[in-house]
Amino acid sequence: MSLDKKLQSPTTGRSGSGSLCQYKGWLYLHVEGEPYDRGWHHGFLLAAEIRSALDSISALLWQDTGLPFSWYAANARAMWLDRLAGDDQGRLADGSGRAAIEELRGIVDGANANRAADAAEITIDEILGWNGYPELICQWLPAVMSGALKPAVPVPGDPGRLEKIVASGRFSTVHHFHPHHCSAFIATGAWTGDGEIVAAHTTWQRFANGDFYNVVIHLVPPTGEGMPILMQSVPGYIASSMDFGLNAAGLVVTSTSISASGFDPEGLPYFFRARRAGQRAATIENWVELFRQGNNGGYANSWLLAEAPSRRIAAYELTKAHEELQPPLTSGAYCSCNIPLSVPIRVLDTGGSGYDNILESGGRRVRFDQLMAEHKGRIDASVARAILADHRDLYTCNDLPSGRTICGHIDVDPGNFGGGHAPYYPWGSLDGKVTTGAMARELSLQGRWGRACGTPFQASAFFARAPQYDWMRTLTRDRPSQPYCLFRAGGEPIGL
Repeated sequence: MSLDKKLQSPTTGRSGSGSLCQYKGWLYLHVEGEPYDRGWHHGFLLAAEIRSALDSISALLWQDTGLPFSWYAANARAMWLDRLAGDDQGRLADGSGRAAIEELRGIVDGANANRAADAAEITIDEILGWNGYPELICQWLPAVMSGALKPAVPVPGDPGRLEKIVASGRFSTVHHFHPHHCSAFIATGAWTGDGEIVAAHTTWQRFANGDFYNVVIHLVPPTGEGMPILMQSVPGYIASSMDFGLNAAGLVVTSTSISASGFDPEGLPYFFRARRAGQRAATIENWVELFRQGNNGGYANSWLLAEAPSRRIAAYELTKAHEELQPPLTSGAYCSCNIPLSVPIRVLDTGGSGYDNILESGGRRVRFDQLMAEHKGRIDASVARAILADHRDLYTCNDLPSGRTICGHIDVDPGNFGGGHAPYYPWGSLDGKVTTGAMARELSLQGRWGRACGTPFQASAFFARAPQYDWMRTLTRDRPSQPYCLFRAGGEPIGL
């Protein structure tokens, strides 16, 4: 199968390089060079997608919260621009904060260099707000709305508006938070077919903004700035956000979010800490050490970590108040479905997160246990893909795609059993990603865009069935059935 399209960014007067392959629903971006230059190539090649993503998130945040994206972006700048540019007052001795800002500035300038004459310029505020969206919406905004945190920048045009919202206690998170987000697992030793690691993940998200999560980035930094990385990402992002990536040391990182609260505006943003750790850590312990530095509580996750060379795996959770590293194993498995593995974090920070509730994420937790036991000793890339596509609903005891299955289909779930989501909400599995020890050593991964099971999504048919969500129609794309593809460092993607 040939590529749908391949683009090369201009190199005249520009160091580094960049190329973009469009293939089977994916955008495969290769960038290399110094921070600003690789950012410039990123921004230039994905300029249209970055603008579209910013337009979409602006519309969604307005509908979700009644507050403009410009306000979120201004607060992101106030919290993070100078802090990162100054390497957190010199505490980041490796210069990674300054490098992150240079890469972000490069993305802004590259996108502005490739724009129509009537298109507005993208700003550093917007790209910071976009990179920080997960932690702004999941931890920062709830802290602001609870009155626990005062934003650095007031709501424009109405200085007292935010105080009125806080005082009313009526702020709603119905559109931008569900108890179901992603499904993932890692396994090694006696649990896998060859004794090596296997890691797998499917992203769950609202389709209207999740449709932009179809980027795989191969990034090659200069010597001394860390290792090459391969990660699923978003146009304009410097971290993964969908949290599936690996580096040239064979360290694999994936995660699912947890509903912990708490936010420190004096800390370092999640997206920076995740990128720094992913690019510079060679071991599980090193990743944990780098990721926890400057913890701001933002975008709390259950992180699944695997080392291809040593065949070790572990799980790590970090909130504003607590952290716990599950024991590194050379034989075993860890599964993740938005329920903390740490009992203290689950009880103290997330209120239980539906551990026993098979109407919510508890169903996936139990189903993962069943599948790990069923496939113990045989788990490989093929089995991993099948696990991600699983539709066994433990509440109805049927093979029926729903909001309770590992491959999430909330858009076809009538919600008549509850489960924390509105009927037929356009949310669920967006993809499937898998890597093994052999693939990780070669900096490669397998990915399917669409759904983990391959079921297509047709936007027009969906909105005809669920007209209550018609306000998202212009923001939501078709996702036809696609095959898994192999993404290789230094090579073009190929179909499987």
